Amino acid sequence: MQIVLIALVTAMGLLMFGKYQRDAKRKVQTRSTVFDDCIGLLQQAQISQDKANLPVLQGSYAGYKIALNIVEDTIAWRKLPPLWLLVKVSANKTIVGSLDIIMRPANTEFYSPSWQWDGNLTIPPSWPQHAIVKYQQIPVDVALLAVHVPALFADEKMKELLIMPNIVRLTYMAKQADRGEYLIMRNAVYSEVPIDKTIVESLIKQAIEIRQTLENIQ
Repeated sequence: MQIVLIALVTAMGLLMFGKYQRDAKRKVQTRSTVFDDCIGLLQQAQISQDKANLPVLQGSYAGYKIALNIVEDTIAWRKLPPLWLLVKVSANKTIVGSLDIIMRPANTEFYSPSWQWDGNLTIPPSWPQHAIVKYQQIPVDVALLAVHVPALFADEKMKELLIMPNIVRLTYMAKQADRGEYLIMRNAVYSEVPIDKTIVESLIKQAIEIRQTLENIQ
C-alpha cells in the first residue's frame, strides 16, 4: 500500500512539473509576441526586455519618442489578473507640474509613482468620478485637460493618465487572464494574440495630443 501511495504521489508530482513547464513555455511565447502587431507603427522601432524579462518596444511617432511595455498585475487575488499596457511619450519640452489620474483606485497600483505623492485634488465635475487625482509639488492646470480627460476615460479599459515634467504615460488594460486557468490553478495565462495595433496607435495619438497641449502652453 505504501509503495502504491508513493507511486501516486510521484506521478502527480511529474504531472504538475510537466504542466508547470508547459505553462512557463507558453508564458514566454505569449509575452515575446505581444507587440508583434505594433512594430510597424513606430519609426526606428527596437524590441528589448525589461528587468522582468517582459518586452519593451521603443521608437518614435510624430516626432515624439515612444516606449511601450507591459505589466502583469497579480497582486489582487479576488479578480482576474490584468495585463497592463503602458504607453509612454517622452517630452520634447519639459513642463512645470505633475498629475496622476487613477480610475477605480484599489491601493494596489504598484506601477504608479503617485502613491508616494502628497498632493490630492478634487475631481472636476466633468471628469469620471470613480477616481483619484494626485500631484507632486505643483499640479498641472486641470483646465488644460478639460477636453482630453473625459474622452480618454470614456474607454473603461483606461486605468491611468500620468503626467510628469518629462513624460505623459497611459495605462490601459490590454488583456485579462484566462478565467478557468486562474480560478483553478491561480496561473495568469493570457491570450497569445498580439495587442491590436489600432488600439495602440489611438492611445499613442491621445498621449501625444495631451503632451502637445501642455508643451504649447508652457
